[in-house]
Amino acid sequence: MNSDLLFFCTMCREKSQEEIARLKCTIDHTIKHYKKGEYIAYQGDVISQLYMLSKGKVKTEIVSDSGLTLSVEEISAPYPLAAAFIFAENNRFPVDVIALDDCEILFITKDSVEKQMAKCPGFLRGFMAFNADRVQFLSERLKIFSQKGIKAKIAYYILQHDKNGSFELGKSIASLAEYFGVERPSLSRAISEMAASGIIEFEGGKGKILNYNEIKELLG
Repeated sequence: MNSDLLFFCTMCREKSQEEIARLKCTIDHTIKHYKKGEYIAYQGDVISQLYMLSKGKVKTEIVSDSGLTLSVEEISAPYPLAAAFIFAENNRFPVDVIALDDCEILFITKDSVEKQMAKCPGFLRGFMAFNADRVQFLSERLKIFSQKGIKAKIAYYILQHDKNGSFELGKSIASLAEYFGVERPSLSRAISEMAASGIIEFEGGKGKILNYNEIKELLG
């Protein structure tokens, strides 16, 4: 039994592989492998099965009608992809999913997911909690997208990572620029200007908020 199939189960997360094997809990599935750079799914593809990333790492992107590509996130195994959409009326991928490494995907049918939910309360609770957390994550991403201007995006991001006046970006400038959907030089310049204006101190991915009023005024 591949323990990644029980990713959602709150009762199995603390169990060893041996304990899981003794449960004889099986979920019907198929396996497919993808090479680095391959598209695992395209924005708009119908989701008829649960995609479980069991090996490797992927990135997700949104392509707008104007052709602008916006990075959403990078995801490492084990992790389900677009899990909530399997039960949606409009059950289509909201993003492109691209392999950053050689990847393995477990495909679990909707029927198998429903059967597992019916027989295992821990799986059902875990599935619901996971998707609630994903809604919160996507809500935060939308708030960043809605901020007008690079400095507004930076200000919002810093305030979300504020710990008693200090913050860490948690990403490289290149990764953060991709996350915001802006050019790296423009992001670096905006951060430098905020530091020069005395709003923040910043060096090596870490910083301090010097003026809360001014940083809040930047928000869109």
